[in-house]
Amino acid sequence: MITKSHTLSVGIVGLPNAGKSTIFNALTKKSVPAENFPFCTIDKNIGVIEIPDERLDKLANFFNAKKRVPSAMTFVDIAGLVKGASEGEGLGNKFLSHIREVDVIMYVLRAFPSGQIVHVYDRVNPVEDFEIVQSELILKDIESVEKRLASVEKLARAGQEKAQEEKRVLDKVLDQLNSGVPVIEINLTDSEREVISDLWLLTTKQRMFVLNCKEGVAEEDLEKWENELKRYVGGDKEYILRVDVKLIGEMDDKQEYAELLGYEPNSVEDVINVTYKRLDLITFYTGSEKECNSWTIQRGANIKEAAGVIHTDLEKGFVTADVVNVEEMIEAGGWVAAKEKGIVKNHGKDYTVKDGDYIVILANK
Repeated sequence: MITKSHTLSVGIVGLPNAGKSTIFNALTKKSVPAENFPFCTIDKNIGVIEIPDERLDKLANFFNAKKRVPSAMTFVDIAGLVKGASEGEGLGNKFLSHIREVDVIMYVLRAFPSGQIVHVYDRVNPVEDFEIVQSELILKDIESVEKRLASVEKLARAGQEKAQEEKRVLDKVLDQLNSGVPVIEINLTDSEREVISDLWLLTTKQRMFVLNCKEGVAEEDLEKWENELKRYVGGDKEYILRVDVKLIGEMDDKQEYAELLGYEPNSVEDVINVTYKRLDLITFYTGSEKECNSWTIQRGANIKEAAGVIHTDLEKGFVTADVVNVEEMIEAGGWVAAKEKGIVKNHGKDYTVKDGDYIVILANK
């Protein structure tokens, strides 16, 4: 099932004092406590973030639209975790239940020493910090799988084929989890993943990393940590961001800081954009002089599903849709000119929406 971005969420996770609440504040401009002591964030904090979108700006300017409605995604700041969280240590159980509800985990990992900010384990090693968090998630998943196995085994022994297949998949997953392998790294077929989908296992989530670093941290250390973390994001460094978490909360002009620092620091927009890619989202557009909208859905959605993102009635009554790339339409001089040039195409319900599509839905009432 394709889901629109407003229902997709990113959990900000890490050890206490890693910078989670500070980056959440920077992302949302929403004031939540970020004081220097463990477990400051007891309840999850939620913020909805506007996705920066130059194409929407161009579209709104082209139409001189009265209203501009951007896409958004949800960020969730989750309480800090320590060893033993899977057994309820610290705020473990509350933390772990909150992770079940998000689609992607953003690990905020401390990558700087400080005499003022306490590190719960009194050392600096972001890779070990990540492994502590992941091991607790694995332990909780083991508990969930074992509970399900206990109820399935009786039915499997009684000869129920469905239960026997479920037991086979659960045994396979449990074996890997006991070897320290998170579910996302287990080689499972689509049908096997379907068997465990309703367990909402914590280690099925996509991952991205924010290395919270300051000036003066050795480049060789940062590179070493990045190289060790790379394997957890498919070998793609794009999903590992170096961020001075305190700085981005104060940064109004990225270019001004680039001149001061001698390099271009990552900004709030960079974090949002990488998160957007990690969620595997695309954006399509609708618009007129009255209102211009960007709509965000997961890659692979068909045009009928896209209609449902706009309004459920459009999906129910969907007949057909006219589609053109939004920038090509603007360049052509508008909708009528684009149709005259033959770049507007008509599509049925099975058309797969492309990033940047400008769409006019035709539907029965």
